[in-house]
Formats: sequence, structure tokens, C-alpha cells
Amino acid sequence: MLNQIGHNWWDYFFLVYGIALFMWYFSFILLAILAIRKNKKRVGFLNVKDIKKAIDLPSISLIAPAYNEGKTIVTNVRSLLSIQYPYYELIIVNDGSKDDSLQQLIDDFELSTVPLYKGNENIDCKEVVGIYKSQNPKYSNLTVIDKVNGGRADAINTGISYAKTKLILCTDADCIIEQDALLKMVRPYLEQLDKEVIACGGAIGIANDSKIKNGTLSELRLPKSIIARIQVVEYIRSFLLGRMAWTQIDGLLLVSGAFGLYPTKRVLEVGGLDKNTVGEDLELCIRLRAHMERQKIPYDVVYIPETLCWTEAPSTAKIYAVQRDRWARGLWETMKKHRYLFFNPKYRSMGLVFFPYWIFFELCAPIVEFLGLIILVIYISLGWINLPFAIYLFIAVYLIGCIFSTISILLYTISFRHYAKPKILIQLLIAAYVEPFINHPIMVFAEIKGYFKKIFKIKSSWGNMTRKGFTSK
Repeated sequence: MLNQIGHNWWDYFFLVYGIALFMWYFSFILLAILAIRKNKKRVGFLNVKDIKKAIDLPSISLIAPAYNEGKTIVTNVRSLLSIQYPYYELIIVNDGSKDDSLQQLIDDFELSTVPLYKGNENIDCKEVVGIYKSQNPKYSNLTVIDKVNGGRADAINTGISYAKTKLILCTDADCIIEQDALLKMVRPYLEQLDKEVIACGGAIGIANDSKIKNGTLSELRLPKSIIARIQVVEYIRSFLLGRMAWTQIDGLLLVSGAFGLYPTKRVLEVGGLDKNTVGEDLELCIRLRAHMERQKIPYDVVYIPETLCWTEAPSTAKIYAVQRDRWARGLWETMKKHRYLFFNPKYRSMGLVFFPYWIFFELCAPIVEFLGLIILVIYISLGWINLPFAIYLFIAVYLIGCIFSTISILLYTISFRHYAKPKILIQLLIAAYVEPFINHPIMVFAEIKGYFKKIFKIKSSWGNMTRKGFTSK
């Protein structure tokens, strides 16, 4: 009798969890469609040409940490220097690279040292070894800071402490940014009058095996690696459905660390990025929101759905697992640090709805799935499962997931015209339908591994993210 009760309890638990997750995802589709329509109207009202003509644009500092980026550093810095925006400085922070990254920058951009000076004292970061400026007037907006290795968050904090602009944009030195990206990213800061924009993020695209010319993306291609190609589907689904939906209800808690724009004043107020977590992008956004909630200042976190930044995704299962392990540890650390938000009415919707969602359906999802697999094995061994029914259920869940991915891909191609060629579209759809059998098991295993490390306090580094680098053509 007790076994039967336990059997039923698990059945109801997984059923209720699955239905709740399905309802959230279904609502995300509806909200994303509304947000896309709203964004199109906004773009038509204030387009890039209008913004370019404005004389009161806020100044921006692009901060890009670099560690052993010798394969792509020169190409990517040239790309960052060619961005169309009248008032911006580029700060490259060499985080104690062991390769020839710094020397390449010195040679190609005619850099020479300038007298050392202190940055903002509100930001704690490792020792700065040298500051470099170009002797070539063409690169007058370039600053290279050489520092002792301290990790990505510490490197960005160093850049923040030396920034002299109203806004800061955190990116990576290995990213390719669209030429008009800043003009689009700054739009919310010009439009929003009744609320203060505390963070703005843009969509990230995957450029593996694409053509790069003069530091810009000249031809977008699908990655050759199936691991990387499936990540294109992941990114489209995550950015288009997830973040667009959250933006529609003012519930966005994450701005991508590879491409996020923030008010310098607010970032300084909260002390910069947290160096004790590997999920610094999520943690900073949540901390900024909590900071504004405590001050009772109306604020907004905005997402730009157009793909404005391109990066290189892991192309092997090993590197992909390392990345997702790190992301899982970062999520665990951030949720633990900000657990005071959980169902806390003081923080309004953030505490009562948005943060609990992240606990139940982001943090707990891989745990529930892993437990489900264990329970399934136990049920089969004890003869408690109706095999035909289990197969039908698996097919239903599989098809529902594929439908969500298909809708995401179609919405993306219709709205933004990337991957619009029939052949590429078919290849993306195939990737979506094989994802549950290739990338998804690797991801769940890596996430559980990451949680295991946190639970048992196993020290783990950032992880070896070896990249092939973009090929300039």
C-alpha cells in the first residue's frame, strides 16, 4: 500500500510539473509574438538613421576582456573599432594572457604605454600592470589595459573602473559586433522617459564557419558541427521566446554577458560584477533590479531581439559540456546568493513571480529530469510501468518540445530574415528534431555535474574553452 502511495505521488508530481512547464512555454510563445510586434512599431518610430543624427547621444565604453585570444584578437579589435557610433571608447583588458595577445595589439595598433593612474575606487580588481594608447590618430578611442590575471569578471571590473562614459557595454574580445549595434542598443535609453533603463541586452548569434571579412560578418552560414548547429536552435529559442516574452511583462532577469549595456552610475553603485560567481551576467542583472526595487525607483530591463553580436559556440561535445557545467554552477551560485528574493513581497513581481520561476523551472528542471530518469528505471525494474503508455508519453513530450523549437525558428526567420534560405531552414529544423538525442543529454549531464560540484563544494575552474577562431576571408 505504501509503495503504491509513493508510486502515485511521483506520478502526480511529474504530471503537474510537466503541465506547469508546458503552460509557461505556451504563454512564452504568445508573449513573444506580442513583443516582436511591439518592437517593430518601436523601430519604425525611431530608426537607426534618426538616432545617428541625434546630438545628445550618451557616450559608451565598450569593455572587452581578453585572455589568450591571440588567434582572433587583432581581427576582433578591428571589428570593434569600426562600429558606427560617434561617442564611444574601446577598452581592451588583457587579463594576464600567456600568449602573444598583448604584443599583437602593440604591433598592429601602434600602442605605447602611458603613465599609470588609478581607476574608480568603488571597484575592486587585480593590479594593473600597464595602460596603452595608440600613437595613430585613427585609433584614438582605443585603450588597452594590461593586468594581473583575475578572471573575466575581474577584467570587466577593471574596465568599468577606468571607463569615463555614461554607459558601459560588456562584451568579449572574441565577439563580432554588428556595425550599427550601438545605435540600436542605445534606443531604449533615448525612448524611455518614465522609467530608468538599467540594462539592455541584444540577441547573440553563432558564427561558426561563417565568412568574416575585415572584422565583420560578410556571410552567415550554419556551423558544420552538429553540436554547434543545434546550439543555433538553442539560442534562437532562448533569445526569441524566453527573453522576448519576459521583456513583454517586465520580468527579464538576464542580460547576456557577451553583449549587455548598462548605466555606469548604477553598476558602480552595486560594486561591479561579482567575482565569486561564474554566472556574473545573471547575478549582475538580478542585483541591479533588487537595488532599484529597494530604492523604489521605476526601472526597466530591455531586450533587443535583433542579432547584434556574433560569437563562436563550442563545436565538440567535450567543450559544450564544460560550458554548460559552468553555466549550471553560475545559476546555482546566483540563486543561492539572492534566495532572499524567493516569494518576498517586498520585491513585488520580481520576488513573487520572476525569481520563483527561475528556481522552479531553470534551476530545478535538470534535477527533475534526472530524477525522472531514475524513477523510470525503478518503475521498469519493478514492473510498475505500462510500456506502451510510456512510449506514447515520450513521443508526445518529444513532439511538444520540437513544436516549440519549430515555432521559434519560423518566428525568427520571418522576423529577421537570417537563415531564410529553404535549404538552411530545413537544416535548422532537422537540428531541432535531433536536439533531444544529442545536445540535450549532454547538457543535462553537465548541469547535474555542475550542481554536484556546488553541493559537495568541489573546486572547479572556469573551464577550458578552446576556440578555433574565426577565419578572415
